[in-house]
Amino acid sequence: MGQTCKSSAVGEDCRQVNRCRTTRSQLGQAIALGCGVLLTGCGAGPGGDRIGSAVFSEVRVIGARGNGPGLFVKPRSVVVDRADNVYVCDMTGRIQKFDPEGNYLLQWQMPEIERGRPKGMALDHEGNIVVIEPHYSRINHFTPKGELLSQWGQHGRERGELSFPRAVAFAPDGSAFVSEFQIVERLQKFGLARESVRVEIRGAGDGPSEFNRAEGLSLDATGKLYVADSCNHRVQVFDGDGTFLREHGGPGAASGEFSYPYDVRVDEQGRQYVCEFGNSRVTVLDTDDQVLEIIGGAGSRPGQFNNPWSLALDSRGNLYVADSQNHRVQKLIRREPAAKFQLSSSP
Repeated sequence: MGQTCKSSAVGEDCRQVNRCRTTRSQLGQAIALGCGVLLTGCGAGPGGDRIGSAVFSEVRVIGARGNGPGLFVKPRSVVVDRADNVYVCDMTGRIQKFDPEGNYLLQWQMPEIERGRPKGMALDHEGNIVVIEPHYSRINHFTPKGELLSQWGQHGRERGELSFPRAVAFAPDGSAFVSEFQIVERLQKFGLARESVRVEIRGAGDGPSEFNRAEGLSLDATGKLYVADSCNHRVQVFDGDGTFLREHGGPGAASGEFSYPYDVRVDEQGRQYVCEFGNSRVTVLDTDDQVLEIIGGAGSRPGQFNNPWSLALDSRGNLYVADSQNHRVQKLIRREPAAKFQLSSSP
């Protein structure tokens, strides 16, 4: 680590911020098509394409490239509400809403996109849709109908200010963890009033509690925070007070390694789902950070990905993937019963 990112495959975003410090050559050029647990779509099933996964039974595709309703231009963020409706943000600055079956419902447009497009979505503690605008250092709360409720964020580098916020995760009490990158590499935990900062973890680097472009965030059922530390090619885990607990990953394409993890989600059973922008895949890990399976790989078939950006889980454990360069969202259907299904072991 400690070199400038020159990757063309992942360069669209790394060039924008010029903060990624690991070269593509360090990752190995292969996408791990020979990895023993790499899984892709394998034929048509009822309502979707079957997928050779221990966790998911099939995959369904939502959308295609275009500017019209139900179509996308590089979708980068996805979130699911309490009714399992799906919201997708793309490079047009639109937020589109779909029902649980993937039917288009409505959309709204972010009012300002001159400085940059929104990137990052979440569900707050009251069930509202949260959209992050990194270039405006602003976090927006919308109703599920797209009505703006509130905005917060003051641009700056000091404690309590925001500089390129990338992701937010809300605790049940309404406190909010926010990741930031480029100008300040850090993580802050804001209280419900948003003026108070309970935790600040700040510092660029590759040591514990240091970041190199922190991206997606996820809280598990016990309150532990998982951070996709993308240009360090790892996931860091903290407790609710910001104390470093552990990390896993490292640059590469082998099982247990990551290439630009842009998002992470943790389900009710404690399984981790890591969205790898560089390897164009989703890695599934158990509660001990051991790889259970790898889903996808580079491609355009159902169950394959092209630079996926973000993940979302619904109430049934189905996983949505914003498949950006394929201009679509893929829905991986959870097997039943999710809590009892026996997972395959990693090689």
